[in-house]
Amino acid sequence: MRVLVSITLFILAQTLSAQDQQPCSTEAHRQFDFWVGEWAVYKTGTDTLAGHNSVRQILGSCVIEENWTSASGWQGKSFNTYNPVDSTWNQVWVDQSGATYHFSGRREGDVMQLYGETTTLKGEHILFDLAFHYSPEEETVRQLWQMSKDQGKNWNVIFDGTYVKE
Repeated sequence: MRVLVSITLFILAQTLSAQDQQPCSTEAHRQFDFWVGEWAVYKTGTDTLAGHNSVRQILGSCVIEENWTSASGWQGKSFNTYNPVDSTWNQVWVDQSGATYHFSGRREGDVMQLYGETTTLKGEHILFDLAFHYSPEEETVRQLWQMSKDQGKNWNVIFDGTYVKE
């Protein structure tokens, strides 16, 4: 009987240890993997290069790190993680101006839809709508980032780029 209990405990410990080593291996954690890769990014609908983006998995595939460089040399990064507690994807964007933006949302079909908000130094409240439209047939991603200064009545495009694998 002791041997059976010991074997059972050993198998249980190994199983739990393996799960702890791969905490981000669920299907939900893989929802944003379509964005991972080396990309040339064009202004949507044109052949004008907007920049390059290197998007990779880091920290045991628990974080998707974005490394953006615009055609003019502007740089920024984002860190994207899945939160299994509330089933949301969360992004923190930072850039060389010191700006930091926080987004949260979910994947709906082939769209990763994130929302955020901020208050400017002048006290303006701004809403953000950030969507990543994945086209599996073309293997492209369209990123559309919009903002509203009037609680969502009107939206202005901040960025509209189409990602093409390099």
